[in-house]
Amino acid sequence: MKKATIRDVAREAGVSVATASNAMNNPEIVRPRTREAILEAARRLSYVPNAAGKRLRAKQSKTIGLFVNAMTGDFYGALADTMNQVCRSNGYELHICIVSDMDSIRSKLMDHSMDGAVIFWDAVDEEAARGMISGDCPLVFLSLNLQGEHASGILFESRKQGEMAADYLYGLGLRKMMHIFGLSGNYDSEMRCEGFLEGLEKHGIARKDVGMLEGKFERAAAYREMRKYLREGNPLPDAIFAANDLSALGCISAITEMGYSIPEDVSVMGCDDINLCEYINPPLTTIRTQFQQIGTLAAQEVLRLIRGEPGRLMKQEGILVVRKSCAIARGNK
Repeated sequence: MKKATIRDVAREAGVSVATASNAMNNPEIVRPRTREAILEAARRLSYVPNAAGKRLRAKQSKTIGLFVNAMTGDFYGALADTMNQVCRSNGYELHICIVSDMDSIRSKLMDHSMDGAVIFWDAVDEEAARGMISGDCPLVFLSLNLQGEHASGILFESRKQGEMAADYLYGLGLRKMMHIFGLSGNYDSEMRCEGFLEGLEKHGIARKDVGMLEGKFERAAAYREMRKYLREGNPLPDAIFAANDLSALGCISAITEMGYSIPEDVSVMGCDDINLCEYINPPLTTIRTQFQQIGTLAAQEVLRLIRGEPGRLMKQEGILVVRKSCAIARGNK
């Protein structure tokens, strides 16, 4: 599909090329109603301005954007803090944008206020991302398996993390398994689940025999689902692998409130290794996804793209961190 140009936008909006260009580059001199009509035409055509050309005509903004849909939890704080450190040390400012729709991202990318951006939002799938990378604005996508001339992707090795959890729990002699998955459609959630199920299949445990609950990557959601599961009289599995540590913590709260002990009655394992893991009782066995390094890597990658280097796909491997929330099956002790 041919990339839309400023001439196409002008024709669609019924204005001159000069007026369309001013709406993008000098919006203050264009009437609000006309400017909105031009921006709407640009959205319809999926037009993305040539950021490289813009930087040749004007000074860089020296600003890098971070687009997220929330700032709660350890991951977002670590992401923003480490990105900010890299940005400041390279003479850039970090602009955090908490967005609720795709148009908010597109509009911000079109107004030339950023030299590049990192995007981490579940609603941005590969199709939407490919529309964004059709322009020349340097973009880094977290948890998306794609790359382009001016775009890079950074992936957690989520499938391997799920398989790692299966191998570890099976190695303890645990056989009745449950998985608390994150969100349907989320790359990391689906890959961790798939890796866990594949790992168990390798050991002879069928997928249909693995219990499943939705934790939504949230402590409260995992707590509610596990509490409901137990109140309905369902038996505890031998082991539970949660898609992230917050889900594992919510699960543990529900289990202990119902009078069970961890790991005596059930082993629980998480993923990420957030700060709380080593301070709860018992300390949580988990897979360290090295998310603390993602902000540094993402910011460095945006700067690399801004310098004109080509996009690429990078993967972060996980590390098993054994603590005390999992135990050898009683029959194997």
